[in-house]
Amino acid sequence: LEWFLVAWNSGSIANVRQVLNYPHITHSPSGLIIAESPEQFAQDFTTLRRQGWASSSFDEVTMHQVSESKVNIGVEFSRRNNLGEIYQSGFVFYVFTKQGDTWGMQYRAGLPGQQQIDETIKNQARMEATAAIVGFFNAFNDTDHNALGRVNHVPQAVLNNSVFIHAEDALSPIVRPNFPQMEEREDWDHSVFRGLSVISVSPERAIFELEFERINTSNEVYRRVPALWVLSKRAGEWGIEFRSLVTPTLNLIN
Repeated sequence: LEWFLVAWNSGSIANVRQVLNYPHITHSPSGLIIAESPEQFAQDFTTLRRQGWASSSFDEVTMHQVSESKVNIGVEFSRRNNLGEIYQSGFVFYVFTKQGDTWGMQYRAGLPGQQQIDETIKNQARMEATAAIVGFFNAFNDTDHNALGRVNHVPQAVLNNSVFIHAEDALSPIVRPNFPQMEEREDWDHSVFRGLSVISVSPERAIFELEFERINTSNEVYRRVPALWVLSKRAGEWGIEFRSLVTPTLNLIN
């Protein structure tokens, strides 16, 4: 994280590209921007400077889920002018992954600072996004692909530990699961989520931590995975757009 900030404050796109892992995901207001290689990653430092930017600072860093190959990090940040004065603050969520022996930032999503959003607006967005998560699990347990399609946005990306999966359309297995295969191979019966907590929320985006479990026909939990889900509101509908899964804390799948 410190190396990334140093590279960022250099204002050099070449330096920033060196501290990222690929494929890299920028979660912009309009959707996912995927850079498959360093040459495809773009950041407009010229426009930032025109806006008065000289450097950024990380004011508060919160570590969330951690595994041997991934760390999910929330950061309250400030942008400063050449006098060191703060002219803008916000929140950014990073996923750092380990590829080989190298750690790098692989996902970023920005939101306004939570103090900048009215509590009533945040509460409404939180309730709507939570309802979409409940709807996802209801649809999943009903093996209802049509209902799942209503709470999944595409394109969508998943980082399963450091494995990148890109769902470019609604036929992707991460959007349209193969339920008969799960039932045959895993004896899957249903799934549940626990420990849902909001990390950050805005009128158009919500970031949640949760833990999901798969349960077999004997009502035994056989898989438990900590995860982070990012939901976006598009055309008035909330849906999952990014998922970050860390190492399962329970995995009895052969």
